[in-house]
Amino acid sequence: MIILLMAVVSPTVSAHRVIVDYGIKSIYIEAYYGGGEPLRDGDVKIYIPDGRLYVEGKTDDEGKFSFDPGFEKEFDVVVESTGHRGEVTINMTAAAGGRSDKGGEMPLYLRVFAGFGYLLGILGLSLWYKSFKKARE
Repeated sequence: MIILLMAVVSPTVSAHRVIVDYGIKSIYIEAYYGGGEPLRDGDVKIYIPDGRLYVEGKTDDEGKFSFDPGFEKEFDVVVESTGHRGEVTINMTAAAGGRSDKGGEMPLYLRVFAGFGYLLGILGLSLWYKSFKKARE
């Protein structure tokens, strides 16, 4: 009797049930200077690929700005503040996050490695010159 009562009262459980939930409410942009300081009150302009202005606004105190993507799949983002300018293309259909910088500036970690490479190159040239000079004597 107890087993029958538990079977009737207990909720249905399915180990094969899968719930998938998602939502795309907005795209957020984070703008910051090369040293990591957020770009406050920067002018943000979002363009769609045909060149029309889609959204414009300002970044907040943390350098962030968000907008509703609607049905568009690609955006050109321009952020400007006191002579500084950054551009990025957001492609929502691209595989690796859809991010492609137009600024052409290397990330900080690559610049650090490049600097070490230059220093090692100079060290190598100076050691070669020193050994060449010693061999001539």
